Amino acid sequence: MTRGNVSVPDGIGQTAAQLCDPAPAQIDAPGRRRLSTVVPVLVGMLGVLAAVAVPLAPVVTQQVTVTWPKAGELPEGTLAFVVPYEPPEVHVRVPCAVVRAGQQRGVPTTLVASRLPGQPTEGFAVTTARDHVIALVAGREALRAPIGPGCDVAIDADSAGSRASIGAQVAELPGARVRDIVAFTTDLTPQQAAGLHVRVTTATWFENSPTATKQALIAAQLLLVAVAFALLLARDRGRHAARSPRRPGMRHLVDAGVVVVLGGWWVLGPTTADDSFAAMTIRNALDTGDVGNYYRWENASEAPFALAQQLLEPVAALSTTPLVMRIPSVVAAVLTWLVLSRGILGAVLPEHGRRSAVRLLAAVSFLAWWLPFGLGVRPEPFAALGLAAVLACVLRAVRTERVTWLGLAALAAGLSVAVTPMGIAALAPFAVLAPRIRHLLSTPVVALLAGIAATGIVAMFADQSLFGARRATALHTLYGPDVPWFQEILRYQYLLGFDLQGDLARRAPVLLTFVVAVHTGLLLLRGAGRLPGLRWAHVPPLCLAVSVALMTLTPSKWTHYFGALTGVGAATVTAGVVLITATARQVSRDRVVVLAGLLGTAMAAVAAALVFAGKNNWFLHSQYGVPWGEQPLRPLNSPLPWLLVAVVLLLVPGRSRQMLVRMPAVIGAGAMGVTVAVVLSSFVVAPVRQAGGYSIGGQNLTAGCGIADHVVVTPDVPGGALTSHDDAHAAGFAAGRGHAPGFDPPPGIREFWGSLDGGQISTGTLTTGWYALPALRPDQELAVAVAGRSGDGNRVVLEFASPTGTVGERVLDDTWLDTDERPAYPSDHVVQDRPQDHPAWRDLHVPARDVPSGADRVRIRAVDATTDAAGWVAVAGPRVRDVIPLARYLRGRAPILVDWSMTWNAPCLREMPRVAHGLAEPPAYLLNPPAALGFGGTAAYERGIGGTFAGVAEVGTQEEVPTRLVGAERTPDYAEWGHLIAVRYPLPGNRFDVRSVSVPRWGWRGE
Repeated sequence: MTRGNVSVPDGIGQTAAQLCDPAPAQIDAPGRRRLSTVVPVLVGMLGVLAAVAVPLAPVVTQQVTVTWPKAGELPEGTLAFVVPYEPPEVHVRVPCAVVRAGQQRGVPTTLVASRLPGQPTEGFAVTTARDHVIALVAGREALRAPIGPGCDVAIDADSAGSRASIGAQVAELPGARVRDIVAFTTDLTPQQAAGLHVRVTTATWFENSPTATKQALIAAQLLLVAVAFALLLARDRGRHAARSPRRPGMRHLVDAGVVVVLGGWWVLGPTTADDSFAAMTIRNALDTGDVGNYYRWENASEAPFALAQQLLEPVAALSTTPLVMRIPSVVAAVLTWLVLSRGILGAVLPEHGRRSAVRLLAAVSFLAWWLPFGLGVRPEPFAALGLAAVLACVLRAVRTERVTWLGLAALAAGLSVAVTPMGIAALAPFAVLAPRIRHLLSTPVVALLAGIAATGIVAMFADQSLFGARRATALHTLYGPDVPWFQEILRYQYLLGFDLQGDLARRAPVLLTFVVAVHTGLLLLRGAGRLPGLRWAHVPPLCLAVSVALMTLTPSKWTHYFGALTGVGAATVTAGVVLITATARQVSRDRVVVLAGLLGTAMAAVAAALVFAGKNNWFLHSQYGVPWGEQPLRPLNSPLPWLLVAVVLLLVPGRSRQMLVRMPAVIGAGAMGVTVAVVLSSFVVAPVRQAGGYSIGGQNLTAGCGIADHVVVTPDVPGGALTSHDDAHAAGFAAGRGHAPGFDPPPGIREFWGSLDGGQISTGTLTTGWYALPALRPDQELAVAVAGRSGDGNRVVLEFASPTGTVGERVLDDTWLDTDERPAYPSDHVVQDRPQDHPAWRDLHVPARDVPSGADRVRIRAVDATTDAAGWVAVAGPRVRDVIPLARYLRGRAPILVDWSMTWNAPCLREMPRVAHGLAEPPAYLLNPPAALGFGGTAAYERGIGGTFAGVAEVGTQEEVPTRLVGAERTPDYAEWGHLIAVRYPLPGNRFDVRSVSVPRWGWRGE
């Protein structure tokens, strides 16, 4: 036999083979081959079967039963926020004595209902009217009957439908389901209602734990995966990969720079739209065991894409502060960088990957992708790590012909899909490199890879049943977003918009990478990839293209999904720029390439201009102190500066054709670097600009209570309305009227005057009588309710006096808050400074420190000097208010529902209402974001989008508590920090019995 160029005797070769493969002598070669085929196939198939069995395996669920009234008590109305809305079973019993008690009242009477009496409901209600008793179920009349000897009423509902009976009469309602329980109420007194009984089995679809059988299946599958890797390693035995020589350079210096930037971003960087949302779902789960969405989708689980939540639960168990909760994403970023710089670039650019300039380019590209998308608790950082790992492993498998690397790629792909729907992009490297890995695949190898990849199924269903995942998917589909693939264009509309999804930081990596990828593709088509050291340069852009195509299959079209492409996107930019730069000399004689360079330059200039035409806008309070937040970065928002740079570079003598070929890469990489510099400097500058005020970096550096440290509550002091015994002198102002219709003065206002009584063009003056002014404490202020125009030609003044005479005045004017004082962007016309038009009543204040020393009297002087339609003003008598820090005011007022957008901005407000066992605790206070966030402040209370706390809006009465952001006069853009809402309910909460029983069920079965 022959080994290389050396002839070896057969006997010696056989002896060496036996030493390397000590198989039993009695097994012949064909038998060993059969065994080496059968065993891997068996292990792989068993791995797949075990994984598939995991979602079907039995789980222990909690069957929770709510009964009203409480045992031993008479029926009294109570709140009962049932969520998910559709309980599996509802049983209502109304004895005939209760029916007759309602009849004797002589007016329509609600005997029992799942909402306040008289409110429409999709739940249940039993009422009497005109000697009839009526059963209402699921928003329709189920049965009506005269009140006779047999008048007992029963309602029974389950997942199949409902059944109502009155005496002997029965009505079947197939498909009619109770979907609305926020209270148990009655118009009757407790004594009259004695005998009423309601029993509800709540939906606990997502609260389950694995049985011993399921745990055994999980352990078996993981063991089979370990065996599969052992078999793959055995197949790779004897194959040794050539190591690339190490080259000196800035390798570790660039690594250190990336880590430093990531560390700084960890502290100073912004929150994302879903950080507070996702963190609260984990926080509630630690408290209750219910890993639902907490705020909406009827508290549905994120199953089957809940692996990111499971990874974050141990971290949250240590601390739920933002800095701690961000750690996993930062670790994922460091790992993604290492995979990119070591595993991908080394394979794709073997001749260039270790050069200092290339590594610096890769670092800038990586940061451009990661900074806007990667920080926080969203799943994209983990999906990005998974996609990068798959690409690196598949490249390694192809270069070394070792199938173990394919096993690692299969494992990373399976886990990536379990993290988020965008994890499907992890399939892209397999698709791109399929021709290269085909010869490595055999039936045994494919079986082993399938068994390993099936670990993703185990990750999906380790803590969830198939039934729970199906119900969660159904609820997410019902409420959306669930956008079909052919509307993928929406994602790019958002990207090029001017809200939080289209800021310059998000536009830059996507648009500029697209330019580089397109130009790279054109050069590859002209043969650039055949040059030494560049034959793999096509892989990253192709992987990016396939990933973007797979993105169309995801149900949401939000731009943050681009974050899953961080590793492959940065690799595309780096490989593309290197290929374009390295091959420019060889291909610059090709006229097609030169033309492509000309078109690419124009495209790059437009893309760069589009990037900087976006605002440097960040989510909610993270925007505080950030420059260019409402305007573009001029003059870079025009193609002209970028084209001017191109012209200057092309004027370099002798190399204009080469430079033209390189120009799209130069502009793309340059604009990306500028973006990184702008973004990083913005968040370094923000805490400095906001010194003494709120910024996200300042919050993390001080470890305080966030924005709650900078907000004060200003309730009226009891009896704080000042008293005057003098008459007011008014001309054109009318007492008790003169304000816009539909805008009534706030409760508690005793006297006011307005100038609108004489018509819109009327003018006038007002001087009230002197009000006795008590000494104000430092934590108090003087407030005046004002409606209409406070400035812009009108004037409202508080005049102070002491025993010696007038001692000063303070002008009350809030026109600085008008939006027309700040230019709008983008706009198709010049917005001129318009006079204030503000018909609503609002309070203007004077702090105690601004009240002149010695003042013991105060009066209001108002002037209406404007005649346009909005040129009127109304004022009310002054009042004294307390000034209390928000966190101190809310102490002892739990539960406080902080909106999904704000929990990270007020981390000390932890006494949130519990959501567990199919029930939500009614909140006493709501902390809502500014109205500009749209549904952000109401998502949890809107039934139309599955708000978990829908009962707040349907049963409670909301009253805003006056607050303000300290120092907002310096930064009008941030004046509307949010809203504090007190909720008043007509009924007490949760006065019912709750019983929970553990019940084993197969994974495909629900209640």
